[in-house]
Amino acid sequence: MQRLAIIPARSGSKGVPGKNLRRIGGVSLLARAILTARVTGLFDRIFVSTDSAEYVAEAAKYGAETPWLRPAELASDTALVADAIRHTIEEFERRGERFDTLALLEPTSPLRTPATVREVVHAAERRGWDAAFTVSEVPKPYHPLKQFRLDEEGAASFVMHEASPNVNRQSLHPTYIRNGLAYAVRVNAFLATHSIHGTRARAIVVDEEVVSIDTEEDFALAERLIAERGDPLAGIIEED
Repeated sequence: MQRLAIIPARSGSKGVPGKNLRRIGGVSLLARAILTARVTGLFDRIFVSTDSAEYVAEAAKYGAETPWLRPAELASDTALVADAIRHTIEEFERRGERFDTLALLEPTSPLRTPATVREVVHAAERRGWDAAFTVSEVPKPYHPLKQFRLDEEGAASFVMHEASPNVNRQSLHPTYIRNGLAYAVRVNAFLATHSIHGTRARAIVVDEEVVSIDTEEDFALAERLIAERGDPLAGIIEED
């Protein structure tokens, strides 16, 4: 299997400017994603998809590749990550390189571990599946059957048609959301669907609290969780 790790790191974040270079435990978010990919021992290429020369320098420092910059139209606030992934695959193919599996590792998830990445990649490659990704259970108070939408006048209606005002907690089946730790997909499935989920994706449930960083509060939470649990890259950072 030829495997590619893609680490998307566009510049211009409005919520936390320059967040991919912000440090936790003395190491930038971008470096953490790269080191995690390296430690798995799975990937033939670790590619940072970025439009920033500053990010290119950081990537090179930690052993990732950026032989080209992401085009400006794929680095805007409204650009889709799927479009950047397709561009990466097609650019590698133009250079004579093809991959069987790709993993997407967003720098904004500093609590991922190499073991989680390995589990997700291997799950996507098992017979009967073509993708895998990590999920967290939605707390019961925020269950979809308890959610409302409001119209312009403020009138409430249930989001789910089957919802009832008399639903009790015990009758709610667990629901899950993507938590951003890791995604993997067979390249052929991605190209056919233009989706990181391919056609049949397996969910890998993560029980521990995780965080995807979009705000300063998220940074504080990530730092607290790492301090409480221990750094998932402890030992690796010192060696590098």
